[in-house]
Amino acid sequence: MENAALPRRTAGPLERTVLELRRIDRDAVWRRPRVGRTRLLLRESDALIDLIERCRERGDRLLPTQLWSAVVRFVGALDGDLRDELGIDRQPDHVADVLFATQGLLLDRACAEREPVPARIIQLFGE
Repeated sequence: MENAALPRRTAGPLERTVLELRRIDRDAVWRRPRVGRTRLLLRESDALIDLIERCRERGDRLLPTQLWSAVVRFVGALDGDLRDELGIDRQPDHVADVLFATQGLLLDRACAEREPVPARIIQLFGE
């Protein structure tokens, strides 16, 4: 119970900082770990390569149309030169080689994303 005669105490700068850090920790519990777009693209390329390997095992000379169109969309969205290299050749070996080259680009991108960035500075005292 507060007494009206006593002045209200305001939190000092250190106390406000502690409260803010506690709030940040509390909010962080509910955040899901972020999976970068490049990692998702790498997973998609792995799935496409797996499907191409299954076509190789079955002895298919050409990729099925749905798989072919998925590969063309995937490669075309990432690199125009690789899309041109893909051409109209639907042989599993050729398509797998182009997808491996695409994965190389994605891995380079993933390495660049992991470069350290400066941390956000939390002000201890209001300015």
